[in-house]
Amino acid sequence: MASANWYTSSQVAEALEISLRQLYYWELKGIVKPKIITMGAREFKRYSEHDVEKLRRIKQYLDEGYTLAAAVRKAMDSSSRN
Repeated sequence: MASANWYTSSQVAEALEISLRQLYYWELKGIVKPKIITMGAREFKRYSEHDVEKLRRIKQYLDEGYTLAAAVRKAMDSSSRN
């Protein structure tokens, strides 16, 4: 399924009620890989709807008390069943 909407880092952080720092940490850990758009000398990150939904599931598991590694595994398991 092709994603029609792309979201900025700020939009994703606000929607998930997380800090930009947390979002960037998850990106550093390889949990999501945003699309990089280059305009001149600047680069902008854009997250797909799929990325946002994956992060939403991970945050839900974290809020339930799972570790980050366990939350990522559970989110990946649940997305592979759908």
